[in-house]
Amino acid sequence: MARRPEAEERTNRVHTAKESLFAGIRWGRFAIWLSLGFCLMMGTLYAWRRTEEFLIKDDRFRVTEADEFPGQSPNLIVEGIHYASASQIRHVFAEDFGRSLYLVPVERRREQLLAIDWVEEATVSKIWPNTIKAHVRERTPVAFVRLRANPKDGMSQLALIDKDGYLLRPRVAAKFILPVIRGVRETESLENRRARVRRVLGMLKEAGPLANQISEVNVADPNNLIAAEHVDNRVVNLMLGDENYAERLRNFLANYHDVMLSRPDAKTFDLRVDGVITALGEETRGE
Repeated sequence: MARRPEAEERTNRVHTAKESLFAGIRWGRFAIWLSLGFCLMMGTLYAWRRTEEFLIKDDRFRVTEADEFPGQSPNLIVEGIHYASASQIRHVFAEDFGRSLYLVPVERRREQLLAIDWVEEATVSKIWPNTIKAHVRERTPVAFVRLRANPKDGMSQLALIDKDGYLLRPRVAAKFILPVIRGVRETESLENRRARVRRVLGMLKEAGPLANQISEVNVADPNNLIAAEHVDNRVVNLMLGDENYAERLRNFLANYHDVMLSRPDAKTFDLRVDGVITALGEETRGE
């Protein structure tokens, strides 16, 4: 019975030796896998570096620049432009001409296209091996706007505006049949311009067919739209307020001849009180 502790001690030593052996094996395997993983990572990085150098340097991936037309490339495809300047769009990609398609920063080029006034949405994609494709959706003008006079020559400036308040300068010859909005300022915030133009669009929509006789709307005061109405070969200014536009226009046209008999000199009429027409002696305009 005295030998039992010695036997247990020998057994414990055997277990300890086995555990040490297994632990050594596990660590050895871990070291092997770690080495293999490191070698694989280094090999992958090396292969990617060589592939990247190939994509950058090989002429097959170069976005060529036209020899006879600097700043242009036969490898640039632009779709969707009608009124925006083609040269302005080409200029966005000018620094990509003559270098690898791989280096073209697609998202950056898209942001630059969106900075162009006529561009509402844009996508830029790479067509391998060497072509850039840009698709543009242009803004739709809804009216002309008369801006403040140019201090150099005193001439009022005419631009286009879309429903979101973006001012658009025509870059190519185009014909638009649109109403004219007065009272929009180039220096005011986009949100204010958007609110003004949408107030006018709402009025024209409510007026329906009656809007065909309106050539200009003054929105300097959004709570009092002033419409230039063509009636019997003359133009009168109608102060419409901010509601019941169609009803006020119909009432004015129905009583126009009677009003003109009593006030033939009047050029401006206040219609802001429903059912009431107030003739003013002088034409009233905003800025």
